[in-house]
Amino acid sequence: MFGELKPEVLLPLLETPLGRAYRYLRRTTSTQDAVKAWAEEGAPEGALVVAETQEKGRGRRGRPWQSAPGASLTFSVLLRPRLPPERFPLLSFAAGVALREACGVGGLKWPNDLLASDGRKLAGILLEAGRGYVVLGVGLNIREAPPGAAALAEFGPVERLEVLAGFLNRLGHSYASLEAGFRGDSRVAGFRGDSRVDKVSQVLTAWRRYSLTLGQEVLLETPQGPLRGRAADIAEDGSLLVEVSGTIRRVTSGDVALIGTFGERP
Repeated sequence: MFGELKPEVLLPLLETPLGRAYRYLRRTTSTQDAVKAWAEEGAPEGALVVAETQEKGRGRRGRPWQSAPGASLTFSVLLRPRLPPERFPLLSFAAGVALREACGVGGLKWPNDLLASDGRKLAGILLEAGRGYVVLGVGLNIREAPPGAAALAEFGPVERLEVLAGFLNRLGHSYASLEAGFRGDSRVAGFRGDSRVDKVSQVLTAWRRYSLTLGQEVLLETPQGPLRGRAADIAEDGSLLVEVSGTIRRVTSGDVALIGTFGERP
């Protein structure tokens, strides 16, 4: 039942360092915690933990995340980014694009959800920083979903191995490109010496292409209180630009409801 995700099956499909150090677990508290512990032991960049069951799986703001053995895909990967810390949110956007392309369906909700075309949640992405590293976690409903959410198998045949490998390869290439842009490293294919902005722009342009948020009326729950307006764009640092009574407001964190879209309400 679970053999398709074993290392000997996954590793030959990988194109970048992401996932080459791999621990496949039947059960753990949380893949985020497992990767953090491994990182503290000196795990290499790209280290991957996949778990069939998480006893304390979580999403953003500590919300619980359910996973079902063989019916979901829950994993975390270790990054040691050589990016300015203020640019770390770009990793979440790059991951969102990689996940959307690996799944082939749905759209992206700011800042880090993959939604089905009818607005039900397919997946969430969690980015947590440690001491000199970042842990990127993904929870994806494959064959089963909690009430009100969607499963990828509803939209066509799906194999967990193909989704996982596709995500890791896409993110690995995007991540290397972003880092090259900030290092000025001309050894990465396609890199031009003055293309730092280009690399950021490529990630954000791809995210905009798959966005279900931009152009919509939104209600945001922010640390400063609720904010309602039209989602106009995303800034270079990943902030959401919201038009409120003709004025653009920059939101760096918060929960979004898409007003009048997919039946979402304030």
